[in-house]
Amino acid sequence: MACLLPLSVSAASCAGLTSYLPAGPTPSLAPWPSPTVTQLRPTPVPSVAATIEIGATPTPFKHVVVQNETLLGIAALYGVSLESLMGVNPDLNPFALSIGTELLIPGPEGTPIGSLIPTATPIPLALQPPTCYRQASGGAWCLAGVHNPTSQDLENLVVEFRLLNAAGAIVHSAQVFPPLNRLPSGETLPVAAVFPDAPPGGGSAAALVLSVIAARQVEDRYHLPEVVQTADDRQEGGLSWLIGGTIEAALETPESNRTLVLVTAFDDADRVVGYAVWEAEPILEPGEVREFAVRVFSLGPEIARIELMAESYGLAPPEE
Repeated sequence: MACLLPLSVSAASCAGLTSYLPAGPTPSLAPWPSPTVTQLRPTPVPSVAATIEIGATPTPFKHVVVQNETLLGIAALYGVSLESLMGVNPDLNPFALSIGTELLIPGPEGTPIGSLIPTATPIPLALQPPTCYRQASGGAWCLAGVHNPTSQDLENLVVEFRLLNAAGAIVHSAQVFPPLNRLPSGETLPVAAVFPDAPPGGGSAAALVLSVIAARQVEDRYHLPEVVQTADDRQEGGLSWLIGGTIEAALETPESNRTLVLVTAFDDADRVVGYAVWEAEPILEPGEVREFAVRVFSLGPEIARIELMAESYGLAPPEE
């Protein structure tokens, strides 16, 4: 099982909390080998969370990414929040932060932007209450779905999962990205976090959207591949689902690209219960057609339906 790519939004927002930061994107979720699964109780949260789209500031300052730097570390270096850093860099791909990439830092010479931020525009998102599944070792995976009810595509979504003890105090938190960068209008993306040290006994889980922005220049930056599904096999009484088909890269796809197929599993209450990601390796050539096969597992209830989404975007040029 691969790990997630969570990020803390700011040092201040996580004071007194423990954040787990496994490295790398998440290609799939696999079921626990334990024959029984114990769920943490979800904490009721508003079904729609207002998030903020941050506009550009008048006097940006450039930072050149060097080896081993992270978005969180760069934001902390200049005293700005992660969401404001991402807001002034709308083309930034958090999954491909390359050495030599130039980032705009909000505010004069990178100082906190404060009142320089333009009036924020709320973006409503429908966020499912999370469901957490315990491992036999005591850890837990938490899953939720984020739905975009707006007429515009969104990107740079950051969600925070929180584990609370029986008294309602936060004992662990993790900030994560979804498996795809772009959340199209009317679609749902899964988000997940792993907690190696989930609290024993009674407890609950909650999730909230920390940031999201409107996707700009979508047609220029994302190159939608054509996916044809040819295999659809519900297996193991609905605890797994095998999906196969072909994917065709758009003719305008960059020669250096990352192309993904996401399969999300839902139960009969439309809650996310698992997901898996297929990535084209080697890179797809423009116009190339390739077969794919993905098996998605449920972490708990039977799978009632699955959804497919595909995404392709250009990668930053390799370091010379």
